[in-house]
Amino acid sequence: MSTVPKVLLHGSGAIGTIYVYLLQKAGCHVTAVCRSNYEAATAHGFVIDSELYGKGIRIRPSIVRTPAEAVENGPYDYVIVCTKALPEAKTAETIAPAVTERITCIVLIQNGIGIEDEYAERFPDNPLVSCVVYLPTTQVEPGRIEMANFELLEVGTFPASAYNSHANVKEAADTLLAKLKEGGSNVTFYSDIQEKRWNKLLLNASWNPICALTLSRDVAFIASSAAGEKLVSDVMQEVVATSQALGYTAITPAMAEDQMTRATDRKGGKGIEPSMLVDVLNGRRMEVEFILGVPVKVAKSLEVDVPRMETLYALSKALDEATALRKPGKSLTGDEIVTHEQKPNVAEDEGTSTIPQRVTHKRPLVDNDDDAKPATSAAPAEKRRQSSRYAPPSTYAHLPNLTDILEPNLVCIFVGTNPGIRTATAGHAYAHPSNLFWKLLHSSGCTDVRLLPEDDVNLPLWYAMGNTNIVERPSKDASQLSKAEMAAGTPILEEKVRRYRPEAVCIVGKGIWEAVWRWRYKREIKKGEWKYGWQDDKERMGREEGCEWEGARVYVTTSTSGLSASTRPAEKEEVWRPFGEWVCGRRKERFGSEGRLAERKFMRDAMSAVEGDDQAIA
Repeated sequence: MSTVPKVLLHGSGAIGTIYVYLLQKAGCHVTAVCRSNYEAATAHGFVIDSELYGKGIRIRPSIVRTPAEAVENGPYDYVIVCTKALPEAKTAETIAPAVTERITCIVLIQNGIGIEDEYAERFPDNPLVSCVVYLPTTQVEPGRIEMANFELLEVGTFPASAYNSHANVKEAADTLLAKLKEGGSNVTFYSDIQEKRWNKLLLNASWNPICALTLSRDVAFIASSAAGEKLVSDVMQEVVATSQALGYTAITPAMAEDQMTRATDRKGGKGIEPSMLVDVLNGRRMEVEFILGVPVKVAKSLEVDVPRMETLYALSKALDEATALRKPGKSLTGDEIVTHEQKPNVAEDEGTSTIPQRVTHKRPLVDNDDDAKPATSAAPAEKRRQSSRYAPPSTYAHLPNLTDILEPNLVCIFVGTNPGIRTATAGHAYAHPSNLFWKLLHSSGCTDVRLLPEDDVNLPLWYAMGNTNIVERPSKDASQLSKAEMAAGTPILEEKVRRYRPEAVCIVGKGIWEAVWRWRYKREIKKGEWKYGWQDDKERMGREEGCEWEGARVYVTTSTSGLSASTRPAEKEEVWRPFGEWVCGRRKERFGSEGRLAERKFMRDAMSAVEGDDQAIA
């Protein structure tokens, strides 16, 4: 083994990047294989904000696109695989160019049962280390990682006997553990790592498929019915029964009950999005085989009855196959999906798209991109034939998210859908020239001058107003977002409102309010319940039980997109004007002026609130 271990990390997502950092910190030479974040990593490296290791950590490993490209940096002592465990990916073959026979130790940091077989068959003479990881972390934008205050890595060799029977396996495993510990990892070696894999399966085999199939976070699912909580518990007990039949008697019914107690204790919170749910929302393949398929086969071979796991496997397998077949804007038969009975109301930037009432397979919607003309101009015929439908986050992963403009105790905050391409590129809200947001802000009286998009950072200081979105990720238009991720943004938005406590929340577009409604009431809003303007007092946002603050009032305006054809500019102004008058009046009451610079008093008030009332921003 090299004096300075050479490591190739295949799969530089959130988890992979953390281990790049830890191994570099321990003195290893690390090369990272990057895909969607390649450009960002090449240009700027990675930035890690961790509650455990610190904020603003910058690392710059060697960056390559493929293991084959990484060969020139080798030979490698370790190839660490941090990708999803998907049989169709044939990852063992992908990493083969970087693996030196008998020398390179292959390290698997993946979920599931039976993941090692592919590598053991392809590299029978190489050391193989299998790892189980618990690490709450996410890549919030390409190259930027956020991590909570916990990391646990459980490590063992495959097969278990290889540690004592092969000196090179023992040396590779021991050196890896030493380097990880030196870098700051909470890592432990186990003589039989498979027991730890089955232990984690208590969570993976239950929450992952159930949340993916129901498009629900964990606490939302068990809160939906008593039957939901029982189903999760029963699946966990099937995992326990199979584990014990394998001889892993340390995995007990009490452990499953403890996991359920932890979940029920989280009721009332935002809950957790398991990886399979995230995959479904983003149109990606799920780890169905190794989390459900292989465990079901093992149970059958041991004559253990696992009917719930079998059912979840069948349903998840079908969902996964459908995900693989479906293309954005197409039905499963390949037909174009379009809507009737409503005019297209597709927003380019932070506007909204209306909820379709009926689906047909005839004339497609007008595509809406950054170079399109406003709806008042005729689009070319070929443009009308295009359709802009759901696109996964990976499509625009190269674009940064838009920074929220929020401070405590503002008069109001505006809530858009998500950043469009032009907005994400510019880094300022509502940046597309055809978007009417800044014009309507002025004509309604919210501002005394016509602002530019780059003035968004001054909204709190000049006008006691702020801005955010219900979905963070950029897309060409709102139609490329799923209903599920729109609705799932509601609790995040509620938490922002609860934290910053504005007097009012202005929802910029009907579709955003429909998404909030779906989250709150688990159904579509009815015709008699829908209205522009001030919403009923019971719809206040950010309210919290037991807190004196009653929450922020809600005002719903039209979309400001120039491509929105459902309302004319004059109609938009009519909807916006009452809100502008209210904002102007409240600002005058609080600061003695309707215009800019009156907020110097506001800033003093805000700073006082931050220093004197932690609950206002906690």
